[in-house]
Amino acid sequence: MKPLFRQAPRALAATVLAALGAYSCNSGPERVEVAPSPLPQGNDFAVDDSLLAGEPSTPANEAQCQEESREAVSLGLDIYLMLDSSLSMEDLLPPGGGRDLTKWEAVQSALQTFIAAPQTSDIGVGLQYFPQVEPGVPFTCNTNDDCGSAGGACSNSLCVQSDTGQLPGGGSVSLLSAAGDEPCLDDDDCSGSQSCRSLLGQCIYPPGDTDFPNGSVEPAGQPALCSTTSDCSSMPGSLCEAVGVCERLVDGQALPCSRSIACPAGAGQCSRPSHVCSGQKLCRTEEYSTPAVPIRRDAARVSALRDSLEQRELTGPTPTGPALRGALQHAKSWAEQNPDRQVITVVVTDGFPTDCSPLSIAEVASIAEEANRGAQPVNTFFVGVFSDEDLGFDGVDRLNTLARAGGSEQAVVINTAGDVAQELLDALDAIRDSSALCNFQLGSSDLDLERVNLEMVDAAGTTTQLLNVGNAAACGTDQQGWFYETDANGVRRQITVCPTTCRQFVAGNVRANLQIGCATRIR
Repeated sequence: MKPLFRQAPRALAATVLAALGAYSCNSGPERVEVAPSPLPQGNDFAVDDSLLAGEPSTPANEAQCQEESREAVSLGLDIYLMLDSSLSMEDLLPPGGGRDLTKWEAVQSALQTFIAAPQTSDIGVGLQYFPQVEPGVPFTCNTNDDCGSAGGACSNSLCVQSDTGQLPGGGSVSLLSAAGDEPCLDDDDCSGSQSCRSLLGQCIYPPGDTDFPNGSVEPAGQPALCSTTSDCSSMPGSLCEAVGVCERLVDGQALPCSRSIACPAGAGQCSRPSHVCSGQKLCRTEEYSTPAVPIRRDAARVSALRDSLEQRELTGPTPTGPALRGALQHAKSWAEQNPDRQVITVVVTDGFPTDCSPLSIAEVASIAEEANRGAQPVNTFFVGVFSDEDLGFDGVDRLNTLARAGGSEQAVVINTAGDVAQELLDALDAIRDSSALCNFQLGSSDLDLERVNLEMVDAAGTTTQLLNVGNAAACGTDQQGWFYETDANGVRRQITVCPTTCRQFVAGNVRANLQIGCATRIR
Protein backbone atom coordinates (compact mmCIF):
# COMPACT_ATOMS: atom_id res chain seq x y z
CA MET A 1 0.00 0.00 0.00
CA LYS A 2 1.25 3.49 -0.74
CA PRO A 3 2.10 5.62 2.34
CA LEU A 4 -0.74 7.73 3.65
CA PHE A 5 1.41 10.69 4.70
CA ARG A 6 4.63 12.40 3.76
CA GLN A 7 6.53 14.54 6.30
CA ALA A 8 3.65 14.37 8.80
CA PRO A 9 4.03 13.29 12.49
CA ARG A 10 2.09 10.29 13.76
CA ALA A 11 -0.06 12.46 16.03
CA LEU A 12 -1.15 14.53 13.05
CA ALA A 13 -1.87 11.33 11.11
CA ALA A 14 -4.15 10.10 13.87
CA THR A 15 -5.93 13.43 13.97
CA VAL A 16 -6.49 13.41 10.20
CA LEU A 17 -7.77 9.83 10.22
CA ALA A 18 -10.19 10.75 12.99
CA ALA A 19 -11.39 13.70 10.95
CA LEU A 20 -11.87 11.48 7.94
CA GLY A 21 -13.95 9.15 10.05
CA ALA A 22 -16.33 12.03 10.65
CA TYR A 23 -17.14 11.93 6.94
CA SER A 24 -18.42 8.36 6.92
CA CYS A 25 -21.87 7.56 5.58
CA ASN A 26 -23.27 7.43 9.11
CA SER A 27 -22.31 11.03 9.93
CA GLY A 28 -24.76 12.54 7.44
CA PRO A 29 -22.73 15.02 5.28
CA GLU A 30 -24.07 15.70 1.80
CA ARG A 31 -20.99 14.68 -0.22
CA VAL A 32 -17.78 12.73 0.34
CA GLU A 33 -14.68 14.51 -0.92
CA VAL A 34 -12.13 12.24 -2.58
CA ALA A 35 -8.48 13.17 -3.00
CA PRO A 36 -7.78 14.46 -6.51
CA SER A 37 -5.96 12.35 -9.05
CA PRO A 38 -3.02 12.63 -9.41
CA LEU A 39 -2.20 13.25 -5.73
CA PRO A 40 -0.93 16.76 -4.90
CA GLN A 41 2.75 17.32 -4.25
CA GLY A 42 3.95 19.31 -1.25
CA ASN A 43 5.25 19.26 2.31
CA ASP A 44 2.01 18.31 4.00
CA PHE A 45 0.27 15.00 3.47
CA ALA A 46 -1.64 13.02 0.88
CA VAL A 47 -4.56 10.77 1.67
CA ASP A 48 -4.96 7.38 0.01
CA ASP A 49 -8.35 7.78 -1.69
CA SER A 50 -8.98 4.03 -1.58
CA LEU A 51 -10.11 4.58 2.03
CA LEU A 52 -12.93 6.71 0.69
CA ALA A 53 -13.65 5.31 -2.75
CA GLY A 54 -13.82 1.75 -1.46
CA GLU A 55 -11.94 0.15 -4.34
CA PRO A 56 -12.57 -2.48 -5.52
CA SER A 57 -15.09 -3.80 -2.96
CA THR A 58 -17.81 -2.07 -0.92
CA PRO A 59 -16.68 -1.19 2.64
CA ALA A 60 -18.80 -2.07 5.62
CA ASN A 61 -19.72 1.50 6.48
CA GLU A 62 -21.18 1.99 2.98
CA ALA A 63 -23.49 -0.97 3.47
CA GLN A 64 -24.88 0.72 6.59
CA CYS A 65 -26.12 3.78 4.64
CA GLN A 66 -26.90 2.18 1.30
CA GLU A 67 -30.62 1.86 0.75
CA GLU A 68 -30.71 0.39 -2.74
CA SER A 69 -28.47 -0.93 -5.50
CA ARG A 70 -29.84 -1.61 -8.96
CA GLU A 71 -28.51 -1.91 -12.49
CA ALA A 72 -28.40 1.49 -14.17
CA VAL A 73 -30.81 1.73 -17.10
CA SER A 74 -29.52 3.32 -20.30
CA LEU A 75 -31.52 6.07 -21.94
CA GLY A 76 -33.23 5.33 -25.23
CA LEU A 77 -31.40 6.86 -28.20
CA ASP A 78 -32.70 8.89 -31.16
CA ILE A 79 -30.42 10.13 -33.97
CA TYR A 80 -31.12 12.97 -36.38
CA LEU A 81 -28.84 12.73 -39.41
CA MET A 82 -27.94 15.84 -41.42
CA LEU A 83 -26.38 14.56 -44.62
CA ASP A 84 -24.33 16.50 -47.17
CA SER A 85 -25.83 15.96 -50.64
CA SER A 86 -23.88 18.70 -52.43
CA LEU A 87 -22.66 18.15 -55.98
CA SER A 88 -19.14 17.26 -54.80
CA MET A 89 -20.53 14.05 -53.25
CA GLU A 90 -20.78 12.81 -56.83
CA ASP A 91 -16.96 12.69 -57.09
CA LEU A 92 -15.49 9.26 -57.74
CA LEU A 93 -13.43 7.67 -54.99
CA PRO A 94 -9.93 6.38 -55.84
CA PRO A 95 -10.10 2.95 -57.55
CA GLY A 96 -10.57 -0.01 -55.24
CA GLY A 97 -13.03 -2.61 -54.08
CA GLY A 98 -13.60 -4.04 -57.56
CA ARG A 99 -15.68 -1.17 -58.99
CA ASP A 100 -15.83 2.58 -59.14
CA LEU A 101 -17.84 4.25 -56.38
CA THR A 102 -18.81 7.84 -55.78
CA LYS A 103 -18.61 9.31 -52.29
CA TRP A 104 -22.42 9.38 -52.25
CA GLU A 105 -22.73 5.68 -53.11
CA ALA A 106 -20.32 4.75 -50.32
CA VAL A 107 -22.12 6.94 -47.77
CA GLN A 108 -25.51 5.65 -48.90
CA SER A 109 -24.37 2.04 -48.51
CA ALA A 110 -23.08 2.64 -44.97
CA LEU A 111 -26.25 4.40 -43.84
CA GLN A 112 -28.53 1.70 -45.24
CA THR A 113 -26.52 -1.01 -43.49
CA PHE A 114 -26.54 0.95 -40.22
CA ILE A 115 -30.28 1.55 -40.04
CA ALA A 116 -31.08 -2.06 -40.99
CA ALA A 117 -28.75 -3.63 -38.39
CA PRO A 118 -30.41 -5.51 -35.48
CA GLN A 119 -28.34 -3.45 -33.00
CA THR A 120 -30.12 -0.32 -34.25
CA SER A 121 -33.67 -1.66 -34.09
CA ASP A 122 -34.51 0.18 -30.84
CA ILE A 123 -32.94 3.45 -31.98
CA GLY A 124 -34.96 6.23 -33.56
CA VAL A 125 -33.46 7.67 -36.76
CA GLY A 126 -34.49 10.71 -38.79
CA LEU A 127 -32.88 12.34 -41.82
CA GLN A 128 -32.49 15.61 -43.67
CA TYR A 129 -30.09 16.84 -46.37
CA PHE A 130 -28.15 19.95 -47.23
CA PRO A 131 -28.28 21.93 -49.39
CA GLN A 132 -31.98 22.49 -49.84
CA VAL A 133 -32.59 24.11 -53.23
CA GLU A 134 -35.25 26.04 -55.11
CA PRO A 135 -37.24 23.50 -57.19
CA GLY A 136 -36.64 23.71 -60.92
CA VAL A 137 -33.57 25.97 -60.67
CA PRO A 138 -30.38 24.48 -62.19
CA PHE A 139 -27.16 24.52 -60.22
CA THR A 140 -24.91 25.56 -63.12
CA CYS A 141 -25.49 28.37 -65.60
CA ASN A 142 -23.83 30.53 -68.24
CA THR A 143 -26.27 33.46 -68.29
CA ASN A 144 -28.99 34.87 -66.04
CA ASP A 145 -31.61 33.48 -68.40
CA ASP A 146 -30.47 29.95 -67.50
CA CYS A 147 -31.54 30.54 -63.88
CA GLY A 148 -35.14 31.50 -64.68
CA SER A 149 -37.35 33.83 -62.68
CA ALA A 150 -36.79 32.06 -59.34
CA GLY A 151 -33.07 31.35 -59.65
CA GLY A 152 -31.59 34.81 -59.19
CA ALA A 153 -28.42 35.81 -61.03
CA CYS A 154 -25.79 33.56 -62.59
CA SER A 155 -22.59 33.93 -60.55
CA ASN A 156 -20.60 35.01 -63.64
CA SER A 157 -22.91 38.02 -64.12
CA LEU A 158 -21.09 40.93 -62.52
CA CYS A 159 -21.17 44.70 -62.62
CA VAL A 160 -18.11 45.73 -64.66
CA GLN A 161 -16.48 49.02 -65.50
CA SER A 162 -13.88 50.27 -67.98
CA ASP A 163 -10.37 50.41 -66.62
CA THR A 164 -6.77 50.59 -67.80
CA GLY A 165 -3.65 48.55 -67.20
CA GLN A 166 0.02 48.50 -68.16
CA LEU A 167 1.76 45.72 -70.09
CA PRO A 168 5.36 44.88 -69.07
CA GLY A 169 6.64 46.61 -72.23
CA GLY A 170 5.05 49.85 -71.12
CA GLY A 171 1.98 49.88 -73.36
CA SER A 172 -1.32 51.01 -71.86
CA VAL A 173 -4.35 48.81 -72.51
CA SER A 174 -8.10 49.12 -71.94
CA LEU A 175 -9.83 46.37 -69.97
CA LEU A 176 -12.93 45.47 -67.99
CA SER A 177 -12.65 45.11 -64.21
CA ALA A 178 -15.23 43.95 -61.67
CA ALA A 179 -16.93 46.58 -59.54
CA GLY A 180 -17.80 43.97 -56.90
CA ASP A 181 -18.26 40.24 -56.35
CA GLU A 182 -22.07 40.14 -55.99
CA PRO A 183 -23.89 38.71 -59.06
CA CYS A 184 -26.23 41.11 -60.89
CA LEU A 185 -29.45 40.54 -62.82
CA ASP A 186 -29.35 43.65 -65.02
CA ASP A 187 -27.87 47.14 -65.30
CA ASP A 188 -30.27 48.38 -62.61
CA ASP A 189 -28.20 46.43 -60.07
CA CYS A 190 -25.11 48.43 -61.05
CA SER A 191 -24.26 52.09 -60.47
CA GLY A 192 -23.02 54.98 -62.66
CA SER A 193 -21.37 53.84 -65.88
CA GLN A 194 -21.14 50.22 -64.77
CA SER A 195 -22.98 47.51 -66.69
CA CYS A 196 -24.12 43.99 -65.85
CA ARG A 197 -22.32 41.43 -68.03
CA SER A 198 -22.31 37.63 -68.22
CA LEU A 199 -18.57 36.88 -68.31
CA LEU A 200 -16.73 34.02 -69.96
CA GLY A 201 -13.45 34.61 -68.14
CA GLN A 202 -10.29 36.67 -68.58
CA CYS A 203 -8.04 37.92 -71.39
CA ILE A 204 -4.97 35.67 -71.27
CA TYR A 205 -1.84 35.23 -73.35
CA PRO A 206 -1.15 31.61 -74.34
CA PRO A 207 2.41 30.22 -74.10
CA GLY A 208 4.74 31.24 -76.97
CA ASP A 209 3.99 34.96 -77.00
CA THR A 210 7.08 37.15 -77.38
CA ASP A 211 6.41 39.00 -74.13
CA PHE A 212 4.90 36.00 -72.30
CA PRO A 213 6.75 32.83 -73.38
CA ASN A 214 5.08 30.79 -70.58
CA GLY A 215 1.71 32.45 -71.02
CA SER A 216 -0.05 34.77 -68.56
CA VAL A 217 -3.56 35.00 -67.07
CA GLU A 218 -2.98 38.60 -65.92
CA PRO A 219 -0.84 40.26 -68.60
CA ALA A 220 -1.75 43.77 -67.37
CA GLY A 221 -1.12 42.94 -63.71
CA GLN A 222 -4.82 42.48 -62.89
CA PRO A 223 -7.69 40.35 -64.21
CA ALA A 224 -8.93 41.66 -67.57
CA LEU A 225 -12.51 40.32 -67.65
CA CYS A 226 -14.18 39.38 -70.90
CA SER A 227 -17.41 38.10 -72.38
CA THR A 228 -16.01 37.66 -75.89
CA THR A 229 -12.63 37.99 -77.60
CA SER A 230 -13.57 41.54 -78.65
CA ASP A 231 -13.17 42.60 -75.00
CA CYS A 232 -9.49 41.70 -75.37
CA SER A 233 -8.94 43.76 -78.56
CA SER A 234 -6.50 46.18 -76.92
CA MET A 235 -4.19 43.20 -76.24
CA PRO A 236 -3.43 41.71 -79.70
CA GLY A 237 -2.78 37.97 -79.55
CA SER A 238 -4.69 37.43 -76.31
CA LEU A 239 -7.62 35.02 -75.89
CA CYS A 240 -10.81 35.16 -73.80
CA GLU A 241 -10.81 31.99 -71.67
CA ALA A 242 -12.25 30.69 -68.41
CA VAL A 243 -9.54 30.71 -65.72
CA GLY A 244 -9.34 28.11 -62.97
CA VAL A 245 -6.78 26.71 -60.53
CA CYS A 246 -4.59 23.61 -60.56
CA GLU A 247 -5.81 20.74 -58.35
CA ARG A 248 -2.64 20.63 -56.23
CA LEU A 249 -0.55 23.32 -54.61
CA VAL A 250 2.99 23.94 -55.87
CA ASP A 251 5.41 25.25 -53.23
CA GLY A 252 2.36 26.04 -51.14
CA GLN A 253 0.79 28.16 -53.86
CA ALA A 254 -2.38 27.69 -55.90
CA LEU A 255 -1.53 28.10 -59.59
CA PRO A 256 -3.96 29.61 -62.12
CA CYS A 257 -4.63 27.75 -65.35
CA SER A 258 -6.88 27.81 -68.41
CA ARG A 259 -7.57 25.80 -71.55
CA SER A 260 -4.35 27.18 -73.10
CA ILE A 261 -2.19 27.36 -69.95
CA ALA A 262 -1.82 23.86 -68.55
CA CYS A 263 -0.86 22.97 -64.98
CA PRO A 264 2.81 22.02 -64.49
CA ALA A 265 3.84 18.44 -63.72
CA GLY A 266 2.69 17.37 -60.26
CA ALA A 267 -0.02 20.03 -59.98
CA GLY A 268 -2.84 17.85 -61.28
CA GLN A 269 -5.57 18.91 -63.67
CA CYS A 270 -6.92 22.41 -64.26
CA SER A 271 -10.16 22.81 -62.33
CA ARG A 272 -12.20 25.53 -64.01
CA PRO A 273 -15.13 27.02 -62.09
CA SER A 274 -18.71 26.29 -63.00
CA HIS A 275 -21.11 29.20 -62.60
CA VAL A 276 -24.11 28.77 -60.34
CA CYS A 277 -27.51 30.40 -59.91
CA SER A 278 -27.38 32.60 -56.80
CA GLY A 279 -30.98 31.78 -55.85
CA GLN A 280 -30.66 28.02 -56.23
CA LYS A 281 -29.62 27.13 -52.70
CA LEU A 282 -31.90 27.96 -49.77
CA CYS A 283 -30.48 29.52 -46.63
CA ARG A 284 -33.48 29.66 -44.32
CA THR A 285 -33.23 27.62 -41.12
CA GLU A 286 -36.77 26.31 -41.50
CA GLU A 287 -35.79 24.54 -44.73
CA TYR A 288 -33.50 22.32 -42.65
CA SER A 289 -35.50 21.98 -39.43
CA THR A 290 -38.22 20.08 -41.28
CA PRO A 291 -36.98 16.48 -41.78
CA ALA A 292 -37.07 14.58 -45.05
CA VAL A 293 -37.74 11.50 -42.90
CA PRO A 294 -39.02 12.20 -39.36
CA ILE A 295 -37.37 10.49 -36.40
CA ARG A 296 -39.10 7.17 -35.95
CA ARG A 297 -38.44 3.84 -34.25
CA ASP A 298 -40.86 1.52 -36.05
CA ALA A 299 -39.68 -1.19 -38.44
CA ALA A 300 -40.98 0.75 -41.47
CA ARG A 301 -38.34 3.43 -40.92
CA VAL A 302 -35.78 1.23 -42.68
CA SER A 303 -37.60 1.32 -46.01
CA ALA A 304 -38.54 5.01 -45.58
CA LEU A 305 -34.91 6.01 -45.05
CA ARG A 306 -33.68 3.75 -47.85
CA ASP A 307 -36.19 5.17 -50.34
CA SER A 308 -35.28 8.73 -49.37
CA LEU A 309 -31.55 8.10 -49.84
CA GLU A 310 -32.05 6.45 -53.22
CA GLN A 311 -34.24 9.26 -54.51
CA ARG A 312 -32.05 12.14 -53.35
CA GLU A 313 -30.60 14.24 -56.18
CA LEU A 314 -27.12 15.68 -55.66
CA THR A 315 -26.78 19.38 -56.35
CA GLY A 316 -25.56 22.68 -55.01
CA PRO A 317 -22.94 23.96 -52.56
CA THR A 318 -22.40 23.43 -48.80
CA PRO A 319 -24.52 25.70 -46.55
CA THR A 320 -23.34 24.12 -43.28
CA GLY A 321 -24.46 26.96 -41.00
CA PRO A 322 -28.22 26.97 -41.64
CA ALA A 323 -28.21 23.17 -42.06
CA LEU A 324 -26.72 22.69 -38.58
CA ARG A 325 -28.98 25.30 -37.02
CA GLY A 326 -32.05 23.64 -38.56
CA ALA A 327 -30.95 20.14 -37.53
CA LEU A 328 -30.42 21.19 -33.93
CA GLN A 329 -33.69 23.10 -33.84
CA HIS A 330 -35.54 19.92 -34.83
CA ALA A 331 -33.48 17.70 -32.50
CA LYS A 332 -34.07 19.96 -29.50
CA SER A 333 -37.79 20.11 -30.21
CA TRP A 334 -37.85 16.32 -30.38
CA ALA A 335 -35.88 16.06 -27.12
CA GLU A 336 -38.40 18.30 -25.36
CA GLN A 337 -41.22 16.04 -26.54
CA ASN A 338 -39.30 12.89 -25.55
CA PRO A 339 -37.51 13.68 -22.25
CA ASP A 340 -36.83 9.99 -21.62
CA ARG A 341 -34.69 9.73 -24.77
CA GLN A 342 -31.11 10.74 -25.52
CA VAL A 343 -31.25 12.80 -28.74
CA ILE A 344 -28.12 13.48 -30.80
CA THR A 345 -27.38 15.03 -34.18
CA VAL A 346 -24.84 13.55 -36.62
CA VAL A 347 -23.53 15.70 -39.48
CA VAL A 348 -21.87 13.84 -42.38
CA THR A 349 -20.13 16.13 -44.88
CA ASP A 350 -17.42 16.20 -47.53
CA GLY A 351 -16.74 19.94 -47.36
CA PHE A 352 -16.48 23.07 -45.27
CA PRO A 353 -19.06 25.90 -45.38
CA THR A 354 -19.19 27.56 -48.81
CA ASP A 355 -22.57 29.30 -48.94
CA CYS A 356 -25.15 30.95 -46.67
CA SER A 357 -24.00 32.66 -43.48
CA PRO A 358 -22.42 31.88 -41.14
CA LEU A 359 -19.35 30.74 -43.05
CA SER A 360 -16.58 30.83 -40.44
CA ILE A 361 -15.80 27.69 -38.43
CA ALA A 362 -15.98 29.68 -35.18
CA GLU A 363 -19.51 30.89 -35.95
CA VAL A 364 -20.72 27.44 -37.02
CA ALA A 365 -19.13 25.94 -33.88
CA SER A 366 -21.05 28.41 -31.71
CA ILE A 367 -24.32 26.97 -33.07
CA ALA A 368 -23.33 23.48 -31.91
CA GLU A 369 -22.07 24.78 -28.57
CA GLU A 370 -25.27 26.65 -27.82
CA ALA A 371 -27.40 23.56 -28.48
CA ASN A 372 -25.10 21.44 -26.35
CA ARG A 373 -25.42 23.73 -23.32
CA GLY A 374 -29.03 24.88 -23.42
CA ALA A 375 -32.23 23.37 -22.11
CA GLN A 376 -32.55 19.75 -23.25
CA PRO A 377 -28.91 19.76 -24.49
CA VAL A 378 -28.24 17.94 -27.75
CA ASN A 379 -24.78 16.65 -28.68
CA THR A 380 -23.58 16.97 -32.27
CA PHE A 381 -21.13 14.54 -33.86
CA PHE A 382 -19.23 15.54 -37.02
CA VAL A 383 -18.08 13.02 -39.62
CA GLY A 384 -15.95 14.28 -42.52
CA VAL A 385 -15.30 12.39 -45.77
CA PHE A 386 -12.22 14.07 -47.25
CA SER A 387 -9.22 13.54 -49.48
CA ASP A 388 -5.85 14.80 -48.24
CA GLU A 389 -6.05 17.66 -50.77
CA ASP A 390 -9.51 18.72 -49.60
CA LEU A 391 -8.48 18.63 -45.94
CA GLY A 392 -5.49 20.87 -46.47
CA PHE A 393 -3.09 21.65 -43.63
CA ASP A 394 -5.74 22.65 -41.07
CA GLY A 395 -8.80 20.65 -42.07
CA VAL A 396 -8.63 18.20 -39.17
CA ASP A 397 -8.27 21.06 -36.68
CA ARG A 398 -11.30 22.81 -38.16
CA LEU A 399 -13.43 19.65 -37.94
CA ASN A 400 -12.27 19.03 -34.37
CA THR A 401 -13.26 22.57 -33.42
CA LEU A 402 -16.80 21.77 -34.55
CA ALA A 403 -16.78 18.40 -32.78
CA ARG A 404 -15.62 19.80 -29.44
CA ALA A 405 -18.29 22.49 -29.60
CA GLY A 406 -20.84 19.73 -30.18
CA GLY A 407 -19.74 17.80 -27.11
CA SER A 408 -17.50 15.03 -28.52
CA GLU A 409 -13.74 14.66 -28.11
CA GLN A 410 -12.94 14.91 -31.80
CA ALA A 411 -14.41 14.60 -35.27
CA VAL A 412 -14.35 11.37 -37.26
CA VAL A 413 -12.26 11.98 -40.38
CA ILE A 414 -12.63 9.39 -43.14
CA ASN A 415 -10.01 9.47 -45.87
CA THR A 416 -11.38 8.89 -49.37
CA ALA A 417 -8.34 6.72 -50.14
CA GLY A 418 -9.65 4.08 -47.72
CA ASP A 419 -12.83 2.00 -47.48
CA VAL A 420 -15.27 4.89 -47.01
CA ALA A 421 -18.39 2.73 -46.61
CA GLN A 422 -16.89 0.50 -43.91
CA GLU A 423 -15.21 3.35 -42.04
CA LEU A 424 -18.42 5.36 -41.99
CA LEU A 425 -20.36 2.34 -40.74
CA ASP A 426 -17.75 1.85 -37.99
CA ALA A 427 -18.05 5.53 -37.06
CA LEU A 428 -21.84 5.38 -36.83
CA ASP A 429 -21.63 2.21 -34.72
CA ALA A 430 -19.20 3.91 -32.33
CA ILE A 431 -21.39 7.01 -32.04
CA ARG A 432 -24.43 4.80 -31.41
CA ASP A 433 -22.65 2.77 -28.74
CA SER A 434 -21.12 5.74 -26.89
CA SER A 435 -24.47 7.52 -26.79
CA ALA A 436 -26.62 4.47 -25.98
CA LEU A 437 -24.32 2.78 -23.44
CA CYS A 438 -22.94 5.74 -21.50
CA ASN A 439 -26.04 7.76 -20.57
CA PHE A 440 -28.27 6.54 -17.77
CA GLN A 441 -31.73 7.33 -16.44
CA LEU A 442 -32.16 8.82 -12.97
CA GLY A 443 -35.48 7.08 -12.45
CA SER A 444 -37.60 8.37 -9.56
CA SER A 445 -38.19 12.13 -9.51
CA ASP A 446 -37.87 12.24 -5.69
CA LEU A 447 -34.37 10.71 -5.75
CA ASP A 448 -31.87 12.51 -3.48
CA LEU A 449 -29.21 13.32 -6.09
CA GLU A 450 -26.66 14.12 -3.38
CA ARG A 451 -26.82 10.45 -2.34
CA VAL A 452 -26.36 8.68 -5.65
CA ASN A 453 -23.26 6.75 -6.71
CA LEU A 454 -22.30 4.76 -9.78
CA GLU A 455 -20.17 1.65 -9.93
CA MET A 456 -18.83 -0.31 -12.90
CA VAL A 457 -19.01 -4.12 -12.82
CA ASP A 458 -17.00 -6.25 -15.23
CA ALA A 459 -17.72 -9.78 -16.46
CA ALA A 460 -15.82 -11.30 -13.52
CA GLY A 461 -17.95 -9.38 -11.04
CA THR A 462 -15.17 -7.01 -9.99
CA THR A 463 -16.53 -3.60 -9.09
CA THR A 464 -14.92 -0.22 -9.62
CA GLN A 465 -16.37 2.83 -7.91
CA LEU A 466 -16.91 5.75 -10.28
CA LEU A 467 -16.58 9.35 -9.09
CA ASN A 468 -18.63 12.45 -9.87
CA VAL A 469 -16.30 14.96 -11.56
CA GLY A 470 -18.90 17.74 -11.68
CA ASN A 471 -19.35 18.35 -15.41
CA ALA A 472 -18.19 17.33 -18.88
CA ALA A 473 -15.42 19.95 -18.95
CA ALA A 474 -13.79 18.31 -15.92
CA CYS A 475 -13.65 14.81 -17.46
CA GLY A 476 -10.29 15.05 -19.19
CA THR A 477 -8.91 11.52 -19.40
CA ASP A 478 -10.59 10.38 -16.19
CA GLN A 479 -11.21 6.62 -16.36
CA GLN A 480 -13.56 6.58 -13.36
CA GLY A 481 -15.58 9.74 -13.98
CA TRP A 482 -19.24 10.60 -14.40
CA PHE A 483 -21.39 13.71 -14.09
CA TYR A 484 -24.99 14.89 -14.19
CA GLU A 485 -26.28 16.37 -17.44
CA THR A 486 -28.22 19.51 -16.57
CA ASP A 487 -30.60 21.72 -18.50
CA ALA A 488 -30.47 25.54 -18.74
CA ASN A 489 -32.22 25.79 -15.35
CA GLY A 490 -29.62 23.62 -13.64
CA VAL A 491 -31.99 20.67 -13.29
CA ARG A 492 -30.08 17.38 -13.33
CA ARG A 493 -31.82 15.04 -15.74
CA GLN A 494 -29.45 12.12 -16.46
CA ILE A 495 -26.10 10.52 -15.61
CA THR A 496 -23.35 10.53 -18.23
CA VAL A 497 -19.99 8.79 -17.85
CA CYS A 498 -16.87 10.57 -19.09
CA PRO A 499 -15.59 9.75 -22.61
CA THR A 500 -12.56 7.75 -21.42
CA THR A 501 -14.73 5.86 -18.94
CA CYS A 502 -17.28 5.30 -21.68
CA ARG A 503 -14.76 3.38 -23.77
CA GLN A 504 -14.84 0.61 -21.17
CA PHE A 505 -18.61 0.30 -21.58
CA VAL A 506 -18.38 0.34 -25.37
CA ALA A 507 -15.71 -2.39 -25.26
CA GLY A 508 -18.37 -4.69 -23.80
CA ASN A 509 -18.92 -7.02 -20.83
CA VAL A 510 -19.29 -4.07 -18.44
CA ARG A 511 -22.43 -2.83 -16.74
CA ALA A 512 -23.22 0.01 -14.36
CA ASN A 513 -24.96 -0.18 -10.99
CA LEU A 514 -26.79 2.76 -9.44
CA GLN A 515 -26.23 2.91 -5.67
CA ILE A 516 -28.67 4.99 -3.62
CA GLY A 517 -28.34 6.16 -0.03
CA CYS A 518 -24.65 7.02 0.49
CA ALA A 519 -23.30 10.53 -0.02
CA THR A 520 -22.05 11.01 -3.57
CA ARG A 521 -18.33 10.42 -4.04
CA ILE A 522 -16.70 13.27 -5.94
CA ARG A 523 -13.33 13.71 -7.57
